[in-house]
Amino acid sequence: MFADHLDRLDEAVMTHLGDGHCDYHGRGFTAVSIDYILDRDFDVQDENQVARYGTTISVLVSAVATSRQGDTIATPDRQWIVQELLEDDGRWRRLWVN
Repeated sequence: MFADHLDRLDEAVMTHLGDGHCDYHGRGFTAVSIDYILDRDFDVQDENQVARYGTTISVLVSAVATSRQGDTIATPDRQWIVQELLEDDGRWRRLWVN
């Protein structure tokens, strides 16, 4: 039952915050037409803990099982290259892209 609530919450998040669909190209797989959230003002910290703003894309872990530096994400407007995995809570994965 709790999983059903989480699935419905994910759907609501994508309905209100989602930026459409993208194609995710990883090493050995492609996930086509998956939901994503683009954030152009996310506070990213480098290895020295120096803060700077960066662009991130969030995807559902159920749609993209693994993410690595160098993977590409094709949105309707442009292609992004994954630089680093920033967050993964088991449901959502936030990726720093450029």
